[in-house]
Parts: sequence; structure tokens; C-alpha cells
Amino acid sequence: MKHLSCVIVALVVGCGTPGAQAPQPAPARSVAASDQTVVAEVDPSIDGQSIYVTNNSSVTITVTSIRLSECVNVSSPCTLIPLQIRVGPGSRIRIFTVRPADPERSYSYRYAWTWGSAR
Repeated sequence: MKHLSCVIVALVVGCGTPGAQAPQPAPARSVAASDQTVVAEVDPSIDGQSIYVTNNSSVTITVTSIRLSECVNVSSPCTLIPLQIRVGPGSRIRIFTVRPADPERSYSYRYAWTWGSAR
């Protein structure tokens, strides 16, 4: 037991010696933008469904378009809609909200979206 006490004292005294440097934080890891790190998801909103893009990469990207198709009772045009929405690293941004034309009826649609590196 006495031996263990000496080791602890030596560690405590050793940590306080002049010239000892505090540990430095690890450098941020670079994560490339890809279809695995830049993803979209749909969440219900008060009056429709919001489409969000999450950028899990370490670079800024730009969402360049969204295309709605197979629309049933949707108030938005069922077509390609050009966008220029920047999404920073680690950010989640709503890029579009789809609302029913008649809120008393069900609605459905499909969507696809495009993105590229921010310029």
C-alpha cells in the first residue's frame, strides 16, 4: 500500500514541474462532402412538411435545386425549382416546405435534390 502512495505523489509532483505543457486539442478532422455526409430528411411542420438538408462534412456546400414529382394535392409547382442555399459544415437548414393545396385532404409527393461544393 505504501508503494501505491509514492506512485501517486510522484505523478502529482511530476505534473506540476516547470516546462510541462498542457495537452493540446486534437486538430479538427477533415470530412469530405459526399452523399453519405450531406443528407436530406422530411419533418412535419405546422402547415405541411419541411425538407431539411444536413451537412455533416467539414466544408460548405450549396443546394442547387429541388424537384417535386408525383404530386397529389400539393400547392407547390410539381417541377424543378432552382435554389442557391449555402449549408455550412455541421449545419441543418430547411430548404423547402411542401404544403397541401387543400388542407382537408391528404397529399403526397416525391422529391429529389442536387447539391455541389460552395463557390
